[in-house]
Amino acid sequence: MRFQKTTEYAIRVMVFLANNQNEWLSVNHLHQVLNIPYKYLGRLMHTLTKAGLLEVNMGKHGGYKIHPDKQNIFLYQIIDVTEGLESYDRCILGFPECSDENPCPLHKYWISLQKSLKEMIYSVSLGDLKGLINVKY
Repeated sequence: MRFQKTTEYAIRVMVFLANNQNEWLSVNHLHQVLNIPYKYLGRLMHTLTKAGLLEVNMGKHGGYKIHPDKQNIFLYQIIDVTEGLESYDRCILGFPECSDENPCPLHKYWISLQKSLKEMIYSVSLGDLKGLINVKY
């Protein structure tokens, strides 16, 4: 299972902003540094701002930064905004009635991966990832 492209971009942006907490960063700057399509990034930043994860400062020297009340953001909070958390509870094969009592062919394999994935997204914060994105960019 992979994150949706929007979620990948959102995590990259949020980690980058966490590394630059005291700076207002423009969409253009983020686009250039993170190589995310400009229009796509603009819509994503609007979505993250509307969700309360970012704050925006309009004007010549404006930009975006992580909302001061949201300094300890976990991955699940970003995922919830971009794609929702429902997919982390669904059957990997898409069966509507998949459970321990009525398993799909991959259930016994998927359930342990699903548990590990959920533990990761609920326990890893931007603080845990700070500094790591600079290795890539």
